[in-house]
Amino acid sequence: MSLTAGLSLAFLLSALPAQAAPGPIAKAGWSMAPQSKDANGDGFIDGDGGVPSRGALSLTPSSTMIGAGNRIAQPNERLIGGSLSWYLGSTYTVILDACGSTGDSYTWKVTGQTSVRTPPRAIKKCTSTISLPEGDYSFTLTVKSGRMSSHRTLRGTVRNYVMVSMGDSYASGEGNPRNIDAYLEQAGLFTTFTPYWDDTACARSTHSAPARAALELEKSSPHFSVTLIDVSCSGATVNSGVIGAQTRARQTASQVEQARALAAGHRIDAITMSVGGNDIGFGAILQTCALQVNCPTQPASTPPLKGYPTVQAGAQALLATLPAKYAAVNAALAGLAPGAPVFPTMYPDITRDADGSPCSYLTMTPSDFAWARSTLLVPDPQSPYSYTTTTRGAVPMDLPAGTLNSQIAATQGALGWADIAGTWGASGNSDVGHGVCAGDQAWTFGLISLGPLAAAAFHPNPKGLQVMGKAIPAALSTRLR
Repeated sequence: MSLTAGLSLAFLLSALPAQAAPGPIAKAGWSMAPQSKDANGDGFIDGDGGVPSRGALSLTPSSTMIGAGNRIAQPNERLIGGSLSWYLGSTYTVILDACGSTGDSYTWKVTGQTSVRTPPRAIKKCTSTISLPEGDYSFTLTVKSGRMSSHRTLRGTVRNYVMVSMGDSYASGEGNPRNIDAYLEQAGLFTTFTPYWDDTACARSTHSAPARAALELEKSSPHFSVTLIDVSCSGATVNSGVIGAQTRARQTASQVEQARALAAGHRIDAITMSVGGNDIGFGAILQTCALQVNCPTQPASTPPLKGYPTVQAGAQALLATLPAKYAAVNAALAGLAPGAPVFPTMYPDITRDADGSPCSYLTMTPSDFAWARSTLLVPDPQSPYSYTTTTRGAVPMDLPAGTLNSQIAATQGALGWADIAGTWGASGNSDVGHGVCAGDQAWTFGLISLGPLAAAAFHPNPKGLQVMGKAIPAALSTRLR
């Protein structure tokens, strides 16, 4: 190329307009910090009630608790006060996300229930945290690069759902302390073991089905949070537990009163409840069937069935008291949480072997288990029921008061409650049985301990709680959104 041609080309190139720098791009997002936190991703809520200084999930955790009240959810940390997943206040933590944006700096303008403007921040630090009360908001992100700017506005609702769990051992997670896996993997009937409960007196654990459900709901959306208030207690009845103080578990207030104090004026959005089993003498039934043949036809020696001519007669008499008791609970809940939906959970089927046949376990016969399923548990009982004795005799048994689960189902029409039939259906309506004798298919504990976990027998095991924990949010989610 000649010198003249080269100079001409250079002149032409220099005359072209310079390519403009790319303009800023605003990509916005927002989320709420969880109120039910899972610090280590193990599927269980971690609170701020303290954690053992060593060996939290071992056979013998330290009795020294650390970290309580430091506003940091540590892995395996207990619920606050054994009941509360996280603190309830007037505002909730909201995370503003500009991380998909390009530019030099950004600001946020939030308008709604209150107004917030964030100071300019370098784009490489792309998240900001603010506190907002519940309500509807506009979130406007402005990203700047030189004199140019880009805007993006999102609209959303800051919402925290308060879920209360109350009731008996099937709600509290009896048999499933936080360190249950260590016991199941390493221990035997006589192994030294210290259960690590969220609340020891009530055998309350975040492994329970309602606690699992709260965490699943929490994780289902970044745009709301879920606060769990768990006041359930092993051994609770309607009068001694739910609407009256359960003094045997060192409780000085009813579960309704405890929930009111913990909610501290905040709206309660849903109440789950498992209650009725102890009212009809579930423990007395098991004890009688373990000690006597043809147990439904025999008298019980322990309350509340003591004094009735037979276990069957006593169970029916006590079942007949449940409608009035559930109505009393409903009246108490109307004062606690007006308009909040109530979700009573049906009791699972603990009576069948893996092939669907009635269990035979310890001294209890298949006839005993078939009787328990048909007269205490199925939601649609057939009356009369014919019980087969050890001598092959047939004893007809009328069921004027139905079963425990039929009484729970009746609360939908009588009280407007929304019973969670799925906690029964997964085990009770399946071809495969998941009862106490079902081996690898069992969702129910048998006799696994003669020590601190003796009460686990005939309660859901970890797999059973996992299944029940799936049924609860499936029912709640349709009413909470």
